[in-house]
Amino acid sequence: MKILNFILAITLVMFLSGCGKKEQNTKVEEKKNDGTQQTTQTENKSGMQIYKISAVEESKAEKTIPNMTWDEGSKKVSMSDYKGKVLFINFWATWCGPCKKEMPELSEINTELKDKDFKMYGVNVFQKGNTTIEDILKTIPVSYPILDGNDQVVKAFEKASGAPMDGVPTTFIVDKSGKIVETLVGSRDKAAFMTIIKKYL
Repeated sequence: MKILNFILAITLVMFLSGCGKKEQNTKVEEKKNDGTQQTTQTENKSGMQIYKISAVEESKAEKTIPNMTWDEGSKKVSMSDYKGKVLFINFWATWCGPCKKEMPELSEINTELKDKDFKMYGVNVFQKGNTTIEDILKTIPVSYPILDGNDQVVKAFEKASGAPMDGVPTTFIVDKSGKIVETLVGSRDKAAFMTIIKKYL
């Protein structure tokens, strides 16, 4: 009986801490990324920074971060620009409750570490329905930029990390050399994230 109760408790914790890919009932939105399409940037009066990923280059070595590229205004930016910094890359979806719950604390982390060798990005994936990134950020403003991701981005990170992305939130911590050193599935609180980040700063 104790074993059954233990199994039920673990199942409940896993259910509450993350959103499975299967619950969306739709395929990950496919977006063409041939490297030639124009990217868009949204920065409205509320300070939102949303950038559309224009190209994804798969990793050339195991556990090495894929090189995503996007435009920030007139400037082209890539993940490779941040070598020498610890990267915090949080995959989330507009329909995911645990994703939205952790966003205010992620903002606090980003603000506290802004003067360190640290950079945080949120990557929106698994989009469905009519709720947009802008809709979410109107109610949950964040201090870090959001990248509008797609199926190609997900597949590149799955290949690099060696594991499928079965749910969101999924967070990748990348060390200063560009290696994926932590893959965190499910939500965490601020203290748990900070303990992990500080190991690599």
